[in-house]
Amino acid sequence: AWLARLVRMLLLRCCTSRVVPRAFSDMQKRCTPASAGGHSKLRTPRGRKQQEEQKLHNTPGASSFDPKKFNIFKKKLSPPCEEHWKREDVLRGLEQKLLLKGTIRISQKNFEECFIADPDGGRDFSVKGVQHRNRAFDGDLVAVQVLPPECWIQRKGSSQSDDSLNKSSMVLVDGDVEEPVCNEAEDLLSDAVDEPSTDGASPVAASANVDPPTKETLIDKLYKMTLTSKTKPEQVPLHQDKDLIRTAKVVHILECKHSKVCASFLKAFERKDGLGLLTPKDSRVPRVIVPLKECPEDFPQNTRKYSQTLFLCRIKDWPADSPFAMGSIVKSVGEVGEIEAESEAFLVENEVDFSDFPQEALDCLPKDLPWKIPKEEEEKRRDFRKECVFSIDPSTARDLDDALHVKKLDDDLLEIGVHIADVSFFVHPGNKLDLFASQRATSVYLVQKVIPMLPRLLCEELCSLNPDQDRLTFSVVWKLTSKGELVDEWMGRSIIRSCAKLSYDHAQLMIDEPYKEHQFPPITGGFTANQVTEKVNILNRMARTLRAQRSKKGTLRLDQRKLTFSLDEDSGLPNGCLLYEHTESHSLIEEFMLLANMAVARKIYEKFPEVAFLRRHPTPKPDAALRLKAMCSNLGIEMNTDSAESIQASLDNYVSKNDDKELGPMKRQLLIALCMKIMEFARYFSAGSVEEEDFLHYALNVPFYTHFTSPIRRYADIVVHRQLAQTLNEGLPFTASCDEVEEQAKQCNEKRRSAKIVQDRSTQLFFALFLKECGPLTARGIVMRVLDRAFDVLAFDYGIIKRVYCENLLLKEFKCDSQKLKLVWRDFESESNSSDTEVVQELAVHSPVDITLFEKSLQIQATIIPSQKEN
Repeated sequence: AWLARLVRMLLLRCCTSRVVPRAFSDMQKRCTPASAGGHSKLRTPRGRKQQEEQKLHNTPGASSFDPKKFNIFKKKLSPPCEEHWKREDVLRGLEQKLLLKGTIRISQKNFEECFIADPDGGRDFSVKGVQHRNRAFDGDLVAVQVLPPECWIQRKGSSQSDDSLNKSSMVLVDGDVEEPVCNEAEDLLSDAVDEPSTDGASPVAASANVDPPTKETLIDKLYKMTLTSKTKPEQVPLHQDKDLIRTAKVVHILECKHSKVCASFLKAFERKDGLGLLTPKDSRVPRVIVPLKECPEDFPQNTRKYSQTLFLCRIKDWPADSPFAMGSIVKSVGEVGEIEAESEAFLVENEVDFSDFPQEALDCLPKDLPWKIPKEEEEKRRDFRKECVFSIDPSTARDLDDALHVKKLDDDLLEIGVHIADVSFFVHPGNKLDLFASQRATSVYLVQKVIPMLPRLLCEELCSLNPDQDRLTFSVVWKLTSKGELVDEWMGRSIIRSCAKLSYDHAQLMIDEPYKEHQFPPITGGFTANQVTEKVNILNRMARTLRAQRSKKGTLRLDQRKLTFSLDEDSGLPNGCLLYEHTESHSLIEEFMLLANMAVARKIYEKFPEVAFLRRHPTPKPDAALRLKAMCSNLGIEMNTDSAESIQASLDNYVSKNDDKELGPMKRQLLIALCMKIMEFARYFSAGSVEEEDFLHYALNVPFYTHFTSPIRRYADIVVHRQLAQTLNEGLPFTASCDEVEEQAKQCNEKRRSAKIVQDRSTQLFFALFLKECGPLTARGIVMRVLDRAFDVLAFDYGIIKRVYCENLLLKEFKCDSQKLKLVWRDFESESNSSDTEVVQELAVHSPVDITLFEKSLQIQATIIPSQKEN
């Protein structure tokens, strides 16, 4: 064995000597604990690349200081981090596949636990400890070197087996259970439903009682160029022992994605050295040393005064041999628990621009108000102003970017139009407003406000499809039979005049009670409430037909429960919360928006095979799919992970077999959470940058997809509108190169990720404030995962997953055995407190529990109520 290890080490040294700037002779030492000794002293790391230095050091008014002259920096990180490799060595190593690159994910529970996804689809690599993390921040793109097998970690047991499961899309609401880089459950859902609002709840199952079509349907046309969504995970070889966790270390930071700005608490540190210490709220960020002169003047004498003050800190450097980073205070944002202070903190941390629009951008807006459509523009467009066009949106929506119309052409032929605000008419390529919008890339929806991508004059007035106003649109119009057979399709620029602004509740009333009189919003254009009600129901019947046909093509729908809040008008604090209800009216809108996106994607790809701005959802990694199958098998659930269609069928079969009215829905939500763990991010891309077989949108099982229907709040849709206009010879030439389109796609992906994180943080904040104001809440829940000393529970009524630690419960003892936890509760009612009256509770995955949710330091905490089973 020792001879085999020696040979392996010599081979590693030989094959990497051309790349690695130092020999591997101390590899074994580097992967052993620091207490083992024997670490050679490493040189101080070189400075980071110039672009990063500009980002970190260009802080207005920030002072700099040398850490070496302060006594506190005598406390060294032992062993120190290694020097980052030179970039040319790293690129050579990546080319020769001696190094791997990936995004580092750092656990919120333990900053020494990090993960890197395996690009070959295997189990994640573990990056253990601060030294191997090597000053990388969460979300950074890093180059890593896989450590030799002697340094790999023996898996503790099956209860820990999903620690490294792809966290890129965990269905988690709060920060106690590890949060993803971006919970693109929203991305997965918004593609499946096109998210006309920010909603993401369960769809209403719908089927159409019509005879099967005999001609090509609209769905057939959209799916006929299908690539493939089916993968056979069993056929993909895995490269590691399933009982070992492979380890790696960071050798270079290829791209800094983290903002290096964090919300922190200020503490006195080394006053004699003129230093303060900032402790970030995010445990994944190191503590930061700042000059005391940047702190408030009275801070040294009155530290308690600032104990609840949030400071924004910018990290400027992190010495290789120091446990602390160096930085400067940017500003104080307010007190802990203040909505605006907390919101500003996580907006800045995630680089969400919430500043006012610059004057040069506002100068690009129309000057003559009230604005009217120019006569020459009217003549170029198809006129739908005499049609019964209406919008269906959330009741609070002000940026209305989609509307529908339907009319009967004969007994079995319908004309259905999807009309989308023509934002590209007002936002011209390359002007200051366009550049600003391309950088902001998306509107950001917080609980209490919206940070718009475009000025409100466009968002809420000139582009918003407000009722009884002439508006410029891009339209997709189909002629369909009652069976969904496609007779004709038209796309082009148009003009509409909406006759009504309906909410989802209004539309649902029209569907549920079409013959009753209700109080609806004003309806203009000579149309009546009965006429609009009839058209809503015609659209709903067609949406059911199309959805049923699309489901047969094999689609996957994983839905999350979402909280909404009612706010006090005076204080802005939450005074109520409930789960958002998804109704059939939501599904109606979602279906037509989804199909419009598919149709436009196919159209622009035919014209621009190299630069079409598309969206894809990659197939889950084979190893993750296999582990999902194994986990479900352990729970007695048959899960077929071969394709999106088979996963959906497994979910449907499980639900149909489970007749328990209480546990059934909770178990389904648990199963959805497990499925979400293996899903990849959906992402924008330029068609020429990806092989055609990778265009597939896995969840929708459609070969081409894009975003076209929300240009007021997504810059991606504006790009697509410009490409569609050129395709139809109705706009300016589209001259961007494949590389330029790909860069914009990356910007949209990053900003969408940041927006989702911020939206989740806002929901967490308001729910914590609600618990603080209203007191603890009791909910029914289900155990999702069992660990040695803790377990995760899903509070079904609130859609929240929390981790409960056994040591925080009032237990005599607890014991983990074969994926079960045995909890022995203290019996306070018993005078003898003897073991004969012990309350014993056994927990396993799927065990129902009663949960109490409460707030502590603005963090959502959970405990469980003991069962009544006695020993």
